[in-house]
Amino acid sequence: MNRGTGLPPLRVEQALRLLPDVDALGPLRAFLLSTSQGGEDVAPYRTVGKRYLQPTDLRALVPRATAQVGAHLTALYQAAVDALEAEQRDDPAGAVRALLTAGELEERVRRGTQARAWYDHALRIAEGLRDRRPEVTALRRLGHLEAGRDAVEAAARLYQRSLAVAEGEMDHEGAARACQGLGAVALAQGKWQGAESWFRRGLQSGAEDRVLIGRLHLGLGDAARGRGQLAAAADRLALARELFEESGHGTGIVHVLNVSAQLDVLRERRAEALATFREALARLQALGEEPRLELAIRLNICQLYFDWGRLPDAEDEIRAAEETAIVHGATRDLARLYMLMGKVRGRQRDDTGFVFFAMAVELCRGPEPAPRLEAEAYLEYGLFRKELNDPDEARAYMERAHEILDGAGNGPLLARIDAELAQLPGG
Repeated sequence: MNRGTGLPPLRVEQALRLLPDVDALGPLRAFLLSTSQGGEDVAPYRTVGKRYLQPTDLRALVPRATAQVGAHLTALYQAAVDALEAEQRDDPAGAVRALLTAGELEERVRRGTQARAWYDHALRIAEGLRDRRPEVTALRRLGHLEAGRDAVEAAARLYQRSLAVAEGEMDHEGAARACQGLGAVALAQGKWQGAESWFRRGLQSGAEDRVLIGRLHLGLGDAARGRGQLAAAADRLALARELFEESGHGTGIVHVLNVSAQLDVLRERRAEALATFREALARLQALGEEPRLELAIRLNICQLYFDWGRLPDAEDEIRAAEETAIVHGATRDLARLYMLMGKVRGRQRDDTGFVFFAMAVELCRGPEPAPRLEAEAYLEYGLFRKELNDPDEARAYMERAHEILDGAGNGPLLARIDAELAQLPGG
């Protein structure tokens, strides 16, 4: 891999240690990760830090990185100018919408801290307006941002505020969207009955947007799946798909296929589930780039192969998904993939698989920390040690998981950690 330089390539972990984690170098660090290669080191324990790159190759990508930065800054500046022009027209609600657009641009490239600054600023302006619908939207965008970084309690509070303001303003669609957000937060925590209540409340709000109604039915289907009510789940998913098809909403159909495949998994119809997941990926590819949804589906395929006992297939899928996660800078999904790879090694009783859990923990401590996911990584690390008959280390890692979550809520995950600790010797 020296490509004519005469010098050995650098490992990614070396390069990242050298470059400071500052905003100006963010795109270059992202290109560094996305263009790194496995090289001659094809060891089965390779993680993203063990990949290689040539700095000379990266030099050739500098114009591309600067062009990307320029395009992003142009869009942000345009949003800022839009806000100024709206203020000049005495349209403060339009100014808030422009600021929220800038936040969405930042959120799309996974710059959560910057997105929050735009959203917070938009909210401060919106709170002083007579028309409170912009405030409803700003609160909801903040809720979505917090949910995306696994801060589910903070997300729920923001969605609750959005709902209260929307209902006070008789903003039916805003209320339904807030309920959808609250339902999604409950789903993420495994609170199926609570999620169902929120999605039903959203349907009762009086919203008329067909795609939004479809999303609420999709949520009800997912909640029913979580509760094991498979027939009810299938009915809701069929209704959601009908609404998405009528509206020409391709992404909604992909979401329906993803949940439908998970229903097949529960019915132990693994071949059918795999075919549906593949159909979802094919439809998504035709629609264009949706990395978050793509990775959610790919993670489900990896988990399906793992539960099926097809460990070589699981590893192949994890490696394919790893490439997607690296290219798009999806560190949380990458951490989940490494946790699953560690579980594959544990199933194979291979104790060197610890490297995957260690990398998952490191990824959770990055510029956008993910404490809930870090706790999950420590729990899985502990289960890995338990499977290898090392109860003392298993307990230490599980107690670390408990310590991270203690006082932060997230009852279902804490309950699972406590249950696993109780099963260890001396528990």
